[in-house]
Amino acid sequence: MRFSHDENILYLQRKVPFLIIVIMLFIFIVLARLYFLQIMKGEHYQNLADETFIRVEETVAKRGNIVDRNGAILADTRTYYEIVMIPQYLDEKEKIIDSLLSILPLTKEDILEKLAAARFEAKFQPVVIVDDAPYDWVAKVREHILPEYDPQSDFSLNGVDVRFYPLRRYLHPEVFAHALGYLREIDQAALKKAREEQPGVFTMRDLIGAAGLEYAYEIALKGSDGVLARVVNARGREVTTDKDLNVLKKKATVNPKAGQTLMTTIDFNAQLAAYEAFQELGKKGTVVALDPQTGEILALLSYPGFDANRITKNIDKEYWKMINLHEDKYLYNRAIQGMYPPASTYKVIGLTAGIDTGKIDPETKKVSCSGGMHFGNRYFKCWTAHGTLNTLHGLSRSCDVFFYKLGLALGVDGLAAYAKMFGLGAKTGIEIPYEKSGLVPTSAWKEKRYKQKWYESETLSVSIGQSYNLVTPLQNAVVAAMVANGGYKVWPHLGKALFDQQGSLVNEIKGKTEPTTLVGSKGLEWAKKGMIEVVHGYGTAGRLKQSPNKIAGKTGTAQVVGHGAKVKKGVNTENHGLFIAFAPYDDPKIAVSVVVEHGRGGSATAAPVAMKVIDAYFRSKAQGAGLKAKE
Repeated sequence: MRFSHDENILYLQRKVPFLIIVIMLFIFIVLARLYFLQIMKGEHYQNLADETFIRVEETVAKRGNIVDRNGAILADTRTYYEIVMIPQYLDEKEKIIDSLLSILPLTKEDILEKLAAARFEAKFQPVVIVDDAPYDWVAKVREHILPEYDPQSDFSLNGVDVRFYPLRRYLHPEVFAHALGYLREIDQAALKKAREEQPGVFTMRDLIGAAGLEYAYEIALKGSDGVLARVVNARGREVTTDKDLNVLKKKATVNPKAGQTLMTTIDFNAQLAAYEAFQELGKKGTVVALDPQTGEILALLSYPGFDANRITKNIDKEYWKMINLHEDKYLYNRAIQGMYPPASTYKVIGLTAGIDTGKIDPETKKVSCSGGMHFGNRYFKCWTAHGTLNTLHGLSRSCDVFFYKLGLALGVDGLAAYAKMFGLGAKTGIEIPYEKSGLVPTSAWKEKRYKQKWYESETLSVSIGQSYNLVTPLQNAVVAAMVANGGYKVWPHLGKALFDQQGSLVNEIKGKTEPTTLVGSKGLEWAKKGMIEVVHGYGTAGRLKQSPNKIAGKTGTAQVVGHGAKVKKGVNTENHGLFIAFAPYDDPKIAVSVVVEHGRGGSATAAPVAMKVIDAYFRSKAQGAGLKAKE
């Protein structure tokens, strides 16, 4: 139904009085509120404005936990307390210091020294008087802080406050030191780089990952910091009684967001077995164990380790100096930074190359070893006289003469080509920093490096893993994995998955497995047979037969001092012991690389360590769960 023009006007005229009433009511409410705020409560809010203000403080996010592959906690956080003084509020400094000394066992000299050190800082910046304060100290300070200032009292803690935030805690520090890494206070250079990569995330007071998984997964573990707004009075005390100001405080406060939980690929029991084995040996060295099908690292130990709890905050300076400068190189990650001659573990590569290139026929090849061989004007020794050997015995009994002759047939460049197929001479791509590439010598490399031609006599040393050859223990673990899996290159990695604080999966971290030209290699098949023979035939690691897990492996003894080299007094010249292995040989689930520095022979020291790690891993798999975190 439509209204006429006159009817519309009449309708609007009827509504005008109602609209005027609504507008007048709104104006009345606004005026009444202004009257209430400015006239009735004006003096109250003027006093609040004169005597209170909002103090904004950064609240540090809880760093994400790090756990093993079965959920055992390796790193979490604890509450870190600081007792501080704020110079802006220290009007009666002597009284305040004396009051603090009456409840805490501090010295006046120490407090004055810390205040003096901060004299050029802004007066509102808190000065830390007690780092990592015990909770009973914190409780005493909180108990004696009064909300209202009493000028008649002889006791005053005005300007004294307690700050707290979550601090990283490592539950088994030396066992997982190099895999997890450690945190350090961010410096200007690191802050600049971090802000370029992640704008708005980092501040100058942040602790940031400096090595290991803490470095590799920094952004995920860090979370995002928040802001805490507090209303304080002129004496620096928090005001909590005014509802209007509490609303303002809530609006200005931003809660921190905790970091994600990182699940690692590490198996607690395998890692612990590696650590305890080296503790028992009392020697430096390293263990790397990985899944040959996925590249997941099951153990990564560099021994000796360090206690990252002592260098994260309130650094123990003497301890920091010791682990940095000591000859044992506590911070040095031998698993990825240590470069060692591969010694006889390299013979696995030589055998594969010799068979695949047709230099030897594994069915008919036989070599006679009388304890060494003459070449040029030098006699190259074998570690014993082996007599006549076939191909499998050449590897399983680690006959140097067998591989001297094979090396001459292949040449240094032929050996190098196969070494590179196994990934030697290049970084594996593990996500933690400071990995080394090792060295695969070639004739061209020597010409470029030393401006000298390559001599065949040098090939003899290279063929048994000596001379210029250098590998990292991680690279050697990849070699063992490739023999185990039939020639597939794996990407070693320590991260398995990331979870949010509710336990929901955020990101699954998967490794890469790529086929190489070694897939289907006849030489690789014979290398695998030879490694089985090392343990289960009449090879150099027969003592590992006692393991229930069908271990295949290859021993190595790396010379520390080369032929004819001069030795400085006091230098340890004992050989390094090496061992690479996989198990079970008929369905490989773990590949291991061990180096025992100055361990003499690989069969005596390194092989037993590998067996302990392998056996511990399979026990862990049988149990189906990791250890629980310490309280």
